[in-house]
Order: sequence, then structure tokens, then C-alpha cells
Amino acid sequence: METKNSLNDKQKSINWQLTLKVFIIGIIAIALLVPKFMILSLIDDRQATAELTTLEVMQKWSLSQTVRGPVLSVPYIERTFDTEGKEVKEETREFYVLPKTLKVNGEILPQERKRSIYETVVYESELEISGQFDISELSDLKIAAKDILWEKSKLLVSISDLRGINDKISLKWNQAVFAFSPGMENPLIGTNGISLNLPELSLQGFPGNFSFKLPLKGSESLNFAPLGETTEIALQSSWEDPGFDGNFLPADYQVDKDGFTANWKILNFNRNFPQQWKNNEYRVTDADFGVRLVTVADHYQKSSRSAKYAILVILFVFLSFFLTEVITKNRVHPFQYILVGFSVLIFYLLLLSISEQLGFNLAYLISALAVLLMVLLYSRSFLHNWTNAIIQTLILTFSYGFIFVLMQLETYALMAGSIGLFVVLALTMFFTRKINWYND
Repeated sequence: METKNSLNDKQKSINWQLTLKVFIIGIIAIALLVPKFMILSLIDDRQATAELTTLEVMQKWSLSQTVRGPVLSVPYIERTFDTEGKEVKEETREFYVLPKTLKVNGEILPQERKRSIYETVVYESELEISGQFDISELSDLKIAAKDILWEKSKLLVSISDLRGINDKISLKWNQAVFAFSPGMENPLIGTNGISLNLPELSLQGFPGNFSFKLPLKGSESLNFAPLGETTEIALQSSWEDPGFDGNFLPADYQVDKDGFTANWKILNFNRNFPQQWKNNEYRVTDADFGVRLVTVADHYQKSSRSAKYAILVILFVFLSFFLTEVITKNRVHPFQYILVGFSVLIFYLLLLSISEQLGFNLAYLISALAVLLMVLLYSRSFLHNWTNAIIQTLILTFSYGFIFVLMQLETYALMAGSIGLFVVLALTMFFTRKINWYND
């Protein structure tokens, strides 16, 4: 009877030890959330520094560019009459005419500028802009012909950052050539730009065929406004990762290892302003579209995404060590769990620092190999044989490999991650189903 009671007491002691061990492991895992969030904060700080450096380079080169135009601005006299038909007031107003057709053919030449360890994408572009102005529907504005001041007409082109203009710009209007001047401020079109006076313009100058070349520097993106009754934009570049932004996507595009080509065709029915209007009735600043030169999921984004999985990797590794401890009867001290947990977290610091120099993929490989070797040698010291140590290292290797695959599957990352965790849980249940936790 005493022997039986002694065995029961010993069993209860073992059960309490296992329960206490699980509790301690859980506390350790929760405590490791603190350095995990510190690492995530560090990644955010480094990314903010990179973005600030990028912005400084862009400001010295030229910012994102948006081109709107050309727009024909024509002053006219607006007369006010009393009830007897007598003129009591006259004011000079403006009406605006957009091109009948607008075509842009351009090539974007990207460049990578490096400052310290940070790289910034800027570009030079060669744009050929052409089209035609037609005033056949001008009568819809109900302005008397004698009140139109054609000799004070201006052609306006909005360019968001004038520092990007590389050369003098001349406009060919029918057979005449005019030089643009810097300066254009019109809230309906844009706050920066170039303009030119057309003092010899008259009704006989229509339809007016125009063309000009616009060499333009910029960074990050290049956008346009669909000002033509028919607007056609054709762009090409050697950049392999374009992002199409704004209100309109390309009608067709092609992206391959040699770069991209994209073509837009937009009709006046696709936007919310007409071809001509008086005064401040409409504005054209809300219909922009274009292309961004982007880097898909840079190393900071990938490092942040991978670090968010750190707690899952830690729990998975702790579970494998705990099961090894139960099955092999090799006791693992809580301090050893802590060191293994910190080794998993050190991986993300190595990944961040090395990826800034060598890129994400190579940094991931180097960081993973370093941590795996450290865990292998350290676990061998307390698991007493190479087989158990190698099994634990292989489990950690699987964890890192699984996270790396998720980094590559942007669209299907959530689905792949959910399925992967389900499979891991199912396998854990399967291999532990015969363990007699109470030894009864």
C-alpha cells in the first residue's frame, strides 16, 4: 500500500512538473514579445530613415511629375445689362478650351541614385506631345465674337515640379514656332507650369495643330491629365516593376524582363469636365493617371512582415523542444528556452542589418544559416546526442523556410500561411496522440 501511495505521489509530482513547465514556457514566450516589438519598432525607424533620405534625394533631383496640358486660355469681355438693355458693367473673364486630340509618346529612363546605404529611383523622360485644338463648338459658350480677345490668348501647361525641365521648350502651332516661358498659376489646372502668349491667334488659326517636346526629370511617378476629347498616352521604359495609378488603367500593357510598355486611350465621356467652359466652372486636377516606378515589397517591408511571424516560430520551436523533453526524458532548463528564443529573435536583427547591404534574399539565407548553426551546436550540449539536436534544427529550418515562402507569395500569403499552420497542428496532434501524459 505504501509503495502504491509512493508511486501515486511521484506521478502527481511529475504531472505538476509538466504543468509548471508548460506554464513557464508560456510565460517565456509572452516575455519574448517585448523584444519582438522592439525589433519591429527598429525596422520602422530604419524604414523612416530610408524614406527621409529618399525624399531628400528626390527634392534635389525633382519630385513626382504631373503634366496637364496644353490648355488654351482666352480672355473675353462679359457685359452686364440692366432691365432696359443698357450696359451697366463689363468685366474681363476667361474661357478655356481643351484639345480635340491629345497624344503623348514618351520614354522613361530610370536611374538608381545611392546615398549612404539607401537607394532612390529617379528618372529622365523624353515626352513628345501633340494634338489639335478646334473651336467649332465655341458657340455653346454664348460669347459674342466681338467680345473675345484672341490677341491675349495663352497656352498653359501645368508641370508639378519645374526643376525637372531639362531644356528650353518650343511649341509648333501650325507653321509658327513659339517659345514657352516659365510661370503658370491657375487653380483649375495647376499651381506650377509654363505658358506662352499667342498674340497673333485669330479665328483663322483654327483648327490649330500643335506639337512640342518636353524633356522632364522626376522621381517615383509620372502622371498626366486626360484633357483631349480623345487622349492617347504611350509610355515605355526599361523599369521592370511599374505600378499603374490614378483614375484610369492602361488599355493594354506588357511587362517583362526588358521593361514595360503601356498605352492609354481615354475619351471625354470618361471624365467629369467638358472640352470648354467659362470662368471657374470646372477644374481638371482630379482626373490624373500614370505610372509609378516601384520596388515590390522592399527589404524593410519584407523584414517587417517576417518579424511579425516571430512569435509563431518561437512557439513552434518551444513546442518541439518540450515534446523532445517529454519523449526523451532529457530535461531542458527554462534558461535554455530563453536563449533559444533569443536566438530566433536575433535572426530578425541580422536580417534587417544585412538586407540593407546585400538585399533581402541573400540576407535571409546568411541570417538563417548563422542562427541554425548556433542552435544546432547549443542544443547538442543539453540534448546529449546529435540526432535530437539535428531534429530540432531541422524543425527551425522548416520554420524559416516556410516564412520565406510566405514572403514570396504576396497575393496568397494569408491562405498559404493558414493552411501551413493547420498542417503543422494536425501533424503535432498525430505524432503526440500516443503519448501517455499521466503515465497511467
